[in-house]
Order: sequence, then structure tokens, then C-alpha cells
Amino acid sequence: MEGRDFLGMACRNSIQVVEERETAQGQDCPISSLPTSSVINSVPAIPIRRRGKSMSRRVGQNGEVFVKQLCKKGGCTHPKGFCPKYGRYWKDVPGQHVRQRISVSFGKITWTSAERKLRDHIIATGVDSVETFNEVTGPLTTFREQADWWLKEIRAGRILSRKKRTPMRSATVAGYESAVTWLSNVIGDKPLADVKNEVARELVIAMKTAKPPLADKTIVTYFQVVKAVVASAVNNEGEQLHSRNWNLHHIGLPIVNERKQSKPAFTAREVEQIVSRAAGRYRILFALLAGSGLRIGEALGLKIGEHVSADCKTLYVRQSVWNSKEQDPKTENAVRDIDVCSDLAVMLKSYIGNRTNGFLFHTDSGKPLSQRNILRDGLNPILTKLNLKQDGKAFHSFRRFRVMHLRKNRVPWDLEKFWIGHANKDVTDKYAAQLKEDVEWRKDVAEKTGLGFALSASIEISIGQLGQPEAFRSEEAKAA
Repeated sequence: MEGRDFLGMACRNSIQVVEERETAQGQDCPISSLPTSSVINSVPAIPIRRRGKSMSRRVGQNGEVFVKQLCKKGGCTHPKGFCPKYGRYWKDVPGQHVRQRISVSFGKITWTSAERKLRDHIIATGVDSVETFNEVTGPLTTFREQADWWLKEIRAGRILSRKKRTPMRSATVAGYESAVTWLSNVIGDKPLADVKNEVARELVIAMKTAKPPLADKTIVTYFQVVKAVVASAVNNEGEQLHSRNWNLHHIGLPIVNERKQSKPAFTAREVEQIVSRAAGRYRILFALLAGSGLRIGEALGLKIGEHVSADCKTLYVRQSVWNSKEQDPKTENAVRDIDVCSDLAVMLKSYIGNRTNGFLFHTDSGKPLSQRNILRDGLNPILTKLNLKQDGKAFHSFRRFRVMHLRKNRVPWDLEKFWIGHANKDVTDKYAAQLKEDVEWRKDVAEKTGLGFALSASIEISIGQLGQPEAFRSEEAKAA
């Protein structure tokens, strides 16, 4: 009786399949009826949904120690307990759901020692850390994509300089853009999660073996860009997704030797030749760079009536020009007053003439000059004729010449740094900073120091040549 009840219950709970015969009416098909099967109370199949990775659901991540089958069965000849031990664990792979099985060999050691070494290996590689898990399971971003985002944030002013917490200068951004372009050609397609010590080592080798090879200073600068790009990937809490412990010894990052760096400077004879061969405003500009120690951007940013005193013996550095655009000086110490000797002041006063405003050096439309155009049209042709271009000499060589001249004439250390725009290095320098306020003393030192090179007595100022404003020209024409 119980068996019959059980069978009846099974029949009632089972899926009922009813075979029916339908009659087709009013159809041209010769077959009038077909047997069909219909499933009653059926439920559509639900596809299996794969859950995402989770730290709490991972199995086998602690690893396990094992020996080979021959040793496990006792058929080996190794001493008891000292069969070769191996460890294995699972490792997450960026962009893949399935983990990778990793095995390591520990040699002939005890089982306890092998377990300890396996734990140390897993901790050292970081495969079981939260940082590595977040790094691997995050979106798969390449170095090129992250670098482009990094540059975009810098341009927008959302990534600031680390020291001053201020937006980065245009020249700095341009340098970063050049570095990213070079780096993207080498490691741009690599996932950001894979940019670690080994990738960095290969990158340094590529930079050293490039044609022409990059200088040590350039290699160090480019590596700093790599570090900044990797560190820029953060989560919602602002924490780095790809924390790195950079091993500079393994990477092979060169040590910059300042003595071996190329820092070419003009000699007094070379300055005289350049100034004498230059024409118009370029002659005045080159003489000013060599006689004052101004940076080229600071010289191009000088405005008449604002940054030049009435007697032209003092220059007030308050802005700079880069890519024909005005900007703040390079550093806080670059904001300074520079005193020049009478010979250079007379030249400047004759060059300014009747002008009362505008840039000291400008284009026909009154805009500041471009460094690239000055190099192309003014300095490089002269350096080529004098066989000086191959030495890497350019605008900054005038500045180095001025520093050497100040040192030779034993100009006080604090005044030299003030004129050149360098920072004070110790407390004593800060105490002596009050000497900068003694204007008469500064002018007296500048007069005694002189230019360091001779200006031709018959030098032609050429007022109106190579860049006099159109409005000023028309006024002179009317007056004539």
C-alpha cells in the first residue's frame, strides 16, 4: 500500500507530458494531423551568472606544499623527510577571470620549512594582498591611456606641483608631453598594472641603447614621469591602485654626475664676436643676456615703463615669457632686481629711444618675441659661422658666462645669488639678505664688476630695425 502511494505521489509531482493530436483545417498541407508534445508547468532555463572576484571567496590563495608522485608513493631514494618540496598557489591575471596556477621549487628541505618559505614568497610577491587584488580586478588601463589622462589633468590644473601645490608652468607641461611621447612609443601598450621594476629595467635599457642614447639626466627625468603616471591611478578614496616599491639598483637607473653634465658657457671673446655679428634688436638682446645674467624668458618679458628703470641701470624681473605668452618667473627667487653697469645702460637707453611702453623686445605687432625665431634667425647662424653650435651652446651659455664673470671679480656671494635668481642655502644667507635693500651698494658693485666683455665703440643701435611697432613707425614718418 505504501509503495503504491509513493508511486502516485511521484507521478503527481513529475512533469506531465501530454501527447495531443491537432487537426489542421482549411490548409493546403496534405498532412491533416501531427502528433505534438507540450510541457505543462515548465520553467524557462536561467543562464548561469558569473559573480565577480572577491577577496572573501577566494580559495587556494594561501598555497600548498607538495612533492612529486614518486616521492609521495615512497619510491624515491631521497632521505626520509627531505624529498624536494614544491609550492603552488593561484595568481590573478589582469583582464582575465580565470586565475593562473604558479609553482615554485624549494629544494630538499623539511615540510615545515617549505610551508614557511611559501608563505614568505606569497607575501613578498604580494599576490594575496588587497592592493594587488584591487590592481588586478580594476579596469584594464594601458600606460598610454593613463599618461594621456595625467597630462589632461595637469593642463586643467587639477594635478598640481608637489612642492608649491600650484598649477604647473607651461614649459614644465611641454617637457612632460615630450617625455610621454617618447615613453608611449616603448611601453605605451603595456597594462599599467604590469609597469613594475622589470618593465622599468627594460625601459632604462631602451633609453641607454637608443640612437642617439639619452643622457643620464634625461633618463632620470623620464623615469620620474613613469613613476608619476603610475601613481596617478587612484581609487575613490584617493589611494593609489598600483603601489610600487621601486628598486633602483635592479632597474639600473643611472646616477647623474654633475661634473659630467654638459654646461657650455661662452668666453669673453665669443661674446664679443656674437654681439658684433648680430644685427638690430638681436645685438641688444645678446649683450643684455651676457651683461645681466637674465634667463631668455625673463629678458623677453621685460616691459618699458614697468620693468626698466628710467636710467636703464636696474631691471625689475616680475614676469617671464614662454612660447610668446606671459607667465610668472621660474621660481620665487627669480623675482628680483638686477643692476647693470653704465655701458650696458647707455646701450639700452639708446635702443628704447622715445618709447614709453610695450615689450623691450617685440615683433612688428608688439607681441613678445619667440625663442625659436631668435634661435633660427639670430643666434644659430652666428654660432654656425663661429663653429660653436656643435658644443651645445645657446641662450643659457650667456647666463653661465655672467656667473663666471661675477665669481672672477669676487662679487659677494649673497649679491651674486640675488642677481642670478638662485635660492639661499643656509641661515647665514637669510641673515645677509638685507644687503639686497642697499641699492647704492648694489649699483656700486655692478659698476666696478663691469660687463666682462668689450662693446664696440662704433656699435650701431639701429633704432626701428627688426621689430619696431607699426604705430611708432608711422609717428616717426609723420614727424619727418
